[in-house]
Amino acid sequence: MNQIKLAHQHLADASGVPAVLAASWELFELIAAIASASAVECPDMYPAFTFASGAAVNGRNALAFAPSLPPLSRGAAHDPPKPVGEVYQTADALAGLASALSIRLRETAGLAAATADRSACENAASDADRITQLLAKEN
Repeated sequence: MNQIKLAHQHLADASGVPAVLAASWELFELIAAIASASAVECPDMYPAFTFASGAAVNGRNALAFAPSLPPLSRGAAHDPPKPVGEVYQTADALAGLASALSIRLRETAGLAAATADRSACENAASDADRITQLLAKEN
């Protein structure tokens, strides 16, 4: 869970379109890794985590078309921790992270000068919304 909190703070601290794009890329990678690892922890949540992982990959791929995305370090592979605590807490934490990611991407789309950056942000935000829908607690 600490990794999720740190990722959330990294997104909040990002300043400018390139920094937000880079942080968003990393968050999508983290969500995909944790969702994939969590899918095996709970058969009831397997479909939600699997589809959330796929949506995270789609969001990351949408950002690849943003011309302002800076070169990314390929050296640091995410080594997701085993889910700490209950798998439903992990799902909820990922849903919260994805919701914040969507909001930040939509804000950044409004600030982006390039049409391709705006489009990439909007497309990725839609994928983040999908992750939220899949993993958030139903009320």
